[in-house]
Amino acid sequence: MKKFMPLLISLSLLLLCTQEEGPTMIDVVDLIPQNDEISGWTRDGAMEVAENETQLYALINGEGVVYLDNGFVKCAFQEFVGDVLGSQRSLLLRAFDMGDTLNAYAVYHDSRIETGVEVPWTETGHAGIEARIESTILYHKIEFWEKRFHIEITIDDGSPEALNFAKLFALNVSDAIKRTTGDPED
Repeated sequence: MKKFMPLLISLSLLLLCTQEEGPTMIDVVDLIPQNDEISGWTRDGAMEVAENETQLYALINGEGVVYLDNGFVKCAFQEFVGDVLGSQRSLLLRAFDMGDTLNAYAVYHDSRIETGVEVPWTETGHAGIEARIESTILYHKIEFWEKRFHIEITIDDGSPEALNFAKLFALNVSDAIKRTTGDPED
C-alpha cells in the first residue's frame, strides 16, 4: 500500500487540477438591473422578493396560483423610474425562477396569464426563447422565458419610445441569464 501512496497522491492532484468549474447558478435577484444599467433608469423603492407560497400570495395574490402550479422557486420584483419623451415613467420588472426550463415554458404558455402577440424581435436582437408583447395606449407589457426564468416587464406608457425602453430591459435581463448560467451554446 505504501508504494502506491505517491501514485494515489499524484492522481488526486491531477484530478483536482483538471476539474473544470461547472455552470454558475444565478439567483433571480441578480437578474435585476442596477441603477443606470439601462441609461437614465433607476430603481424606485425596495426590491420585493418571494421564496414561498405565502410570500408570493402577499405580492400577487390569486395570480400566484399559476406560478405555484408550475414549480415556482423564487421571484424578484423591482420598479424603475426613467424619462420617456420628457415625462417620468414607471417600469415594473418581475423575474420568476421556475426551477427548470419545462416549468418556465409551462408558465409562459399557461392560458390563465397568456396575453399579447408573439414577436421575433429580429431587427433589435432577441430576448428569451419565446417572447410576446401586449400593447395598449396606456402601457406595454413584454413577457418572455429563457432557461428556468419567466420574465415580465410592464411600462406605464403606450408610446413606441416606451416600448423601446421595455425592450432594452428585456434584452438586458436575457443577456444576464445567458452570461451567468454557463451555457456553452451562448
